[in-house]
Parts: sequence; C-alpha cells; structure tokens
Amino acid sequence: MSTESIRIQLADDHEIVRVGFRHLLEREGDMQVVAESASGKQACRDYDTHHPDIMIMDISLPDISGLEAMRRILQDHPQARVLILSMHAGMVVERAMQMGAKGFVCKRSGSSELISAVRAIVAGQIFVDADVDESQPGVWGRTRRPPTMPPLTKREIEICTHLVKGHTVAEIAQALHLSEKTVYTHRQHLMNKLGVNTDVELARIASNLGIHL
Repeated sequence: MSTESIRIQLADDHEIVRVGFRHLLEREGDMQVVAESASGKQACRDYDTHHPDIMIMDISLPDISGLEAMRRILQDHPQARVLILSMHAGMVVERAMQMGAKGFVCKRSGSSELISAVRAIVAGQIFVDADVDESQPGVWGRTRRPPTMPPLTKREIEICTHLVKGHTVAEIAQALHLSEKTVYTHRQHLMNKLGVNTDVELARIASNLGIHL
C-alpha cells in the first residue's frame, strides 16, 4: 500500500459484510482497511488504537448502537470522520448527522456510492446517499445542511422507554400513574414523530437513534 493510502476502519457485526467491503475498498488501490470491528464497544477500542482516516460504521451493532459508538468516539476524538451505514433512512439520517456523522449511505446502494462517500468525506465534505438526498429535498437542499430531529418530550421518552422494554399500555399507565388513553395519545405522537407504525418499528428506530433506555 502507498503511504498516501486512505486508512479505513470497518464496524459491522457480519464478517461476510466486512470481507466484502474490504475487497471493494482495497481494490481501489489507495484505500487500506486497518481495522475491523464486530461490535460497538470494539469499534471504540479499535479507533483508539488505529486512528483511521475514516470509520465506516453500521448503525445496528451488538452491545451498543453505531450511533452510540460514534458519540463516544467523537467525545474523545472530535476530529473523527464517521460514515454511517443503515438499511433505513428517514429519521436515522437526521439523527446521525445531528450527532456528528460526516456522511450516510444506505446499505441498499451500489458500491460506487460507498467509494464516493469515502473520498468525499476524506476530502472534508459532507456526503449523503443520493437516494436520501432526493427523497428529502426540502431538508438537505444544495448545501446538504444537517437537519434537526423533532424533539421528544420528557413524557414521550419515558413512554418510549417502557414500550421498547415490551411493556403494555396498561402496564405503562400503571407505572406512570396515567390513564391508558393518555398513554395511547403519547404513543401515537411518538410514532408520528419517528415515522413508524408499530411498537416493533418504534423499538428499532429508538435504538438506532441512540435513545438510551
């Protein structure tokens, strides 16, 4: 590898995905994968060891989410450049950029999108998957300005906490000393804000958004 190689850390819990990404990146000739991490906490440790030029981070990781791992890394290394990957866009993109990600690529995109993202971020640019950019023109615009996440109220976060833990509306109402109707109302507000329709989707999105329960 050339001394000018772009040093990359991969964080994904599936070995076959990491192998595929390594092959894709290193065939470019000027990119080198210097670390592979299978979990969020390992990603933090590996970053401390290798200080890559860019980290490619899957959002769904064991132990802690990719967003939480990124938050911890940026806390210790504010200059870190993190490219977030996910099968889902929407609010996940907004939260990732709000937290300090330098880019976002959907895992359904083509290989050229990933390569373009790496080169753009290393060059100091913000990169957002073209499909995401097109689907949210009013949010990103030409300057690709990071958006903000609609705020959740303290009560919504409390109810989200219980829902993600699998508690029923009746159990939540009893625990928070609320009526079931009130809990249903807050639950609907949560789903509207996060763009989901079921408790299962809510739990997944809450985890991906780095809402720590």
